[in-house]
Amino acid sequence: MTTTAYTVDEFIGDVREIFDATQDPLAQAKGVSEKMEVLLQTPGWLEERLELPDEGGYGRYDLHLDEDYGHPGGGFWLMASVQKPDQDNLPHDHGAAWVVYGVYEGAIKQTKFRWFYPGEGVDSVQIGETGDFVQDDGKVAFFLPGEIHNTLNVTGDRALVVRLESQKLDRVVRYQYNPEKGRSR
Repeated sequence: MTTTAYTVDEFIGDVREIFDATQDPLAQAKGVSEKMEVLLQTPGWLEERLELPDEGGYGRYDLHLDEDYGHPGGGFWLMASVQKPDQDNLPHDHGAAWVVYGVYEGAIKQTKFRWFYPGEGVDSVQIGETGDFVQDDGKVAFFLPGEIHNTLNVTGDRALVVRLESQKLDRVVRYQYNPEKGRSR
C-alpha cells in the first residue's frame, strides 16, 4: 500500500476551510493544530522549501501569507524559524491573534505567564509564571488571543519551528512583558 505525503498546499487549503467553517478562535486554533500535526509527520518538506544548510541558517522564513483568510482579519502567515541553541524570547502575547507552534526538529520549552493581583498572594499587580512544558519533534501547541508565553530552544542545537499566525503579527497590537520589573510594552 502506498501513502502520499500531506503537502504544504493541502495544509493551506485545510486552514482556509477551518477559517470558513468557524469564527471561534479556539475552534480555529484546535483545527489548525490537528492539521499541523499531520504536516509535521511528512519528512523533508521543510528542508525542500527552505533549502537549509546542514548547520546554521538561523532566522525567520516566509512559507505562505494568505491575505484572504485569518483571524481577527485576513492575513494568516505560515512561517518557519530556525532558532539558535538557548535562543530565548521575552514573554509576549499575540494581541487579538492566536498562534500555533509546531516543532519540526529539536525541542522548545514553552513557559506560560499571567497577571497576579492583590489577594492572589501578591501585594501589587505583577506578572508571573504559571507553568511550562517542552515541545519535541512533531509536537504542536497553540496560544489564544491575550495568552502570555515565552519560548526557549532547549535542544542544544538549532531548533526548526513551524508557526501559523492567525494574522501576521506585525498587523496587530501586542505586548512584551518584563516579569522582573512588572512592566509591559
